[in-house]
This record gives sequence, C-alpha cells and structure tokens, in this order.
Amino acid sequence: MNLVNIGIEEFKKIVYPEYVSIFPKEERKELKVLEDNFNKKITRFIKICENDIFVGFFIINTIKNSQYVQLDYFAILELYQNKGYGSKAIQILAEQMKKYNGIFVEVEKIGLGKNERDNQLRKRRIKFYQNLGFRKLNFDLKWYGSLILSVYLLSTVIHKDNENEILKNMFDIYNAAHGKEKVERNCKVIK
Repeated sequence: MNLVNIGIEEFKKIVYPEYVSIFPKEERKELKVLEDNFNKKITRFIKICENDIFVGFFIINTIKNSQYVQLDYFAILELYQNKGYGSKAIQILAEQMKKYNGIFVEVEKIGLGKNERDNQLRKRRIKFYQNLGFRKLNFDLKWYGSLILSVYLLSTVIHKDNENEILKNMFDIYNAAHGKEKVERNCKVIK
C-alpha cells in the first residue's frame, strides 16, 4: 500500500467526486475552502493506493510549528471497505507522521445522532479508531451551537501528551484553516 500526496488538480479530478459522494453536504467543506487551505500549505490531500489502484483518501491539516496533525477526512471507497485497507492506511500514515507527536480526529458524539443508524455508525467509527490505538481525550468540542465532537488522539512518538498543549495545537490549526474570528464564535471546549 502507498500513500501518495497529490496536488489540487488531481484532487479535483479523482478524489473530490468521491469526497462529494461519501460525505453528506453538511459535513463537507466547499471546494474553494479546501483549495485555499491547500494553497496556504495547511491542507494536504493523500491518495491511498493498493497496487496503483485508488482505494481511499486522507485530507489532513497541519501548520508550521504544530506538534499535531488533524485527520480532517478519511474514507475508503465502498468497493474496498472491510478488507483491511483502512487500518493499514492509518498505520502507514502514523509511521509517516512521526515528526509530529500525534494525529487527532474528531468523531460525532455517540447518542446525539439523528437516529439509531447514525449512532451505530458513530460507534463503529470510534471502535475502528480505538482498535488502532486512538484514545479519547478528556474534552469534547461544540461547533456551531449544536454539533458535539469527541476528540481522539493517536500518538505517533513516545511523548507524554499534555491536553492543554494538544488543545493549543488544535486551535492553532483551526484558526489557520477557518479563521480565528469564526473559530472563536463557533467552537467551544466542553470538559
């Protein structure tokens, strides 16, 4: 398996159509936002390939001097799901991100989904990440007044993680990717 960094044109042509079909509109970022953050060197697009076949993708965010990476979007294409590609891709990504202390991901909080199917999907996502070594941090995030996200961290190096340090790095990334004013208005830490 290979993780291949790609540019914006390849992203638009190959990955973006899959991104749109996989993620509901309310969970997606506009293409312009993704492109702007790519051009600012905040966002990276990574194609997951098995024997040169496109099986999935990562969209990650990081900034200069940050000790952490945000796994913003991750998907294995439906045809290749439940074959171990996702687990293997995360393990390779973690190996490649060893210059950082860890990778964090936000998952919608269990029990707050719109229906039981939604809550079951959230449980499966969390179990997947936990099986790979991600651990829940001792806080959640509240976005736009109603969306509650639990934060999970995968340490990539032996390092005593400090949640205040993690939060600072997270908000540095959010501020760079979304704008400080927007983040201050719309994102709150829940302990």
